[in-house]
Amino acid sequence: MLPKEAIKKVMDAYHQITGLRCYFVQDETEISSAKEKNFFCKCLKTSSSALRQCDECTFENYTGALKSNKVQKYACHAGLVKWSVPVSINGVKGVIVSEGVITKQQGLEAEDWVNHLAETYNVSRPILLHNYTKVVVMNEKQVEESIQLMQDLLKYYKAVIEG
Repeated sequence: MLPKEAIKKVMDAYHQITGLRCYFVQDETEISSAKEKNFFCKCLKTSSSALRQCDECTFENYTGALKSNKVQKYACHAGLVKWSVPVSINGVKGVIVSEGVITKQQGLEAEDWVNHLAETYNVSRPILLHNYTKVVVMNEKQVEESIQLMQDLLKYYKAVIEG
């Protein structure tokens, strides 16, 4: 098995278990909002200023994870909690960026938050709200366990490849 195949298997297993999608970034030229799988984010990124902020945030956390070789957990400009997990398997290096989640409280305050975002970025409120209600809700413990799961899957496939 090649390293990129293993990384794909990690992301697929992670999605199957947690319901969260993610994408792999090998270098800063690959940071592209088109890789984002979350429809809430895709809707928000119809605004050029939201797209720019997202790319800046992803770049900052991608480089932070890669340079420190540590998970970067952060709240993006749209309020979603996201994480970037560094990857190094048999010479292939990069970062897996997780789909964002919200807290239960954020879900309860969805209308106010979406109104703010729709006004700030001049995007469709009904479409944004519909997609915001589809964002996965997690508490802090679930987020931490989710990150640990991804790291454990990466360790397993690294052992499979590197022996």
